Amino acid sequence: LNETVRVKNPVTVKSVLALFRVPTYSVMMFSRLLSGHLLIVVFGIQFLVTERGFSNAVAAVVGIPFGAGYLAGTVGGGYLLAFVDRRWPERGRVSYLQLAQVLFAVVAFFGTQFHYSGGIGLYCVFWALMGFGQGVNPPVNRPLVAAVVLPELRGQAFAVWLSVFETMAWAVFALAAGQLAESLGIQEVFLWIMVVLMLLNAAVLSVLHRTYPRDARRVTHILAERRRLAGDTV
Repeated sequence: LNETVRVKNPVTVKSVLALFRVPTYSVMMFSRLLSGHLLIVVFGIQFLVTERGFSNAVAAVVGIPFGAGYLAGTVGGGYLLAFVDRRWPERGRVSYLQLAQVLFAVVAFFGTQFHYSGGIGLYCVFWALMGFGQGVNPPVNRPLVAAVVLPELRGQAFAVWLSVFETMAWAVFALAAGQLAESLGIQEVFLWIMVVLMLLNAAVLSVLHRTYPRDARRVTHILAERRRLAGDTV
C-alpha cells in the first residue's frame, strides 16, 4: 500500500496489550523467558575459570569463536530459513526454531558437563557451536513474530519483546544463576538452565504448530482486504 492509504494508529496502552491476544505472540514472549542460552554470555568465562581451571586471559579466548559462530548462525540461518519457507511455508519456521533450541541444548550438554584435557582448543569448538546455536535464532524468531502482527503494531511488538521480555530474561537468569551457583556450582546451573530449560523451551514452542499458521493467515487476509479496499492490485 502507498503511504496515503496505510493504516496509522497512535501507540496506546490498549494497542500494546492487544498484542497478547495473538496466541503466537504470547507463546513467543513466554518462550523468551525460557531462553537459557542467554546464560552462556553472562557466566561462560567464569565457568571456564572456576570449573575448568583456566586463567581469565585464556578463558576469554572462547569469546572469539563464540562470536564467529553467532555470526555464521545468523547469516547462514537466514539463507536456510529462505529454503525452509519455500519447502514448508506454514510450519517450517516453528520446526526450525525448535531445532535451534535442541541444538544449543545438546552442544551445551557436551560442552559444559564433561571435563576435557588438552587446553582451551576443544572448548573453543564448543563455544563456536553454542554461538552458532544461539545465532540461528534471530533469523527465524523476528520474521515469525512479524508474520502474526499487523504492520502498524510491529514496532510495539518488538519494543515489548526486546525492552521488556528480553531484558527481564537477562536479569532473571543472571540473578538466579548467580545465587544458585553459590550452592550448586556453575556446572549444575548450566545443566538445568542451558540444557534442561532449553529442551523445555523447544517443547513449549510445539504450541506454535497450532497457533502460528492460523495467526499468520489472519494477518495475510486482513492485509489482502486492505489492498482490495484501497484498489491496489499488488
